[in-house]
Amino acid sequence: MEERQRAEEHLRVIRTLMERATIYRAISAPTALIGGLIALGLTSAIWASERHWAQIAPEVMRHISTRGFAALWLGALAIVLALNAFFIWRKAQRDSRPFVSPSMKLALRSILPCLIFPAATTIWFFYDGYETDNELLLVRIWIGFYGLALIATQHFAPRSLVLLGWAFLITAAGMMVTSRQLEYYSTPLVPNLAMGITFGLYHLIYAACVWKSPVRVGSE
Repeated sequence: MEERQRAEEHLRVIRTLMERATIYRAISAPTALIGGLIALGLTSAIWASERHWAQIAPEVMRHISTRGFAALWLGALAIVLALNAFFIWRKAQRDSRPFVSPSMKLALRSILPCLIFPAATTIWFFYDGYETDNELLLVRIWIGFYGLALIATQHFAPRSLVLLGWAFLITAAGMMVTSRQLEYYSTPLVPNLAMGITFGLYHLIYAACVWKSPVRVGSE
């Protein structure tokens, strides 16, 4: 009997999430816009810094350390996550709903398995992976598993968000296939450019496409 009740509650939560797909899309648009701008800004700052120091001290191949590179991007992630949490909290307050609702718990349970491996890889990278310039590997994992996390919400998220996930996943797969060609170029320029294109440009394109756009029945 309890199993049946849990299944019914699970279906009810999924139905609620599907009904609120438009709301979640409206929340994700400003987050994607701000996140995209932060990513492009950070990409430009890292690129400009490397170019500047390359002119002053060309004998040094790199000036931003591998761990420094990862730390900068993790800092940007923390800012975007905080902003997204604020947008969700503000919407919950307006609708008189709890911030940590059953819908949020279901979404987190769907996404969490896709975050364990990149989290472990990031810990490994800061521990000793940075010593062999594994930035490109780290970036591929970040991009690919972020795409998987978005795709994992396909049963209740807006279709536009799932398509964004596929764009990330396909990009990561393409980077894996062409890894030898990418590794030929100096780091951190290629990993930095990859982060800017995906977390920057892709998010800006997503925000532009879904910002206040009408929702077609069955498309979301």
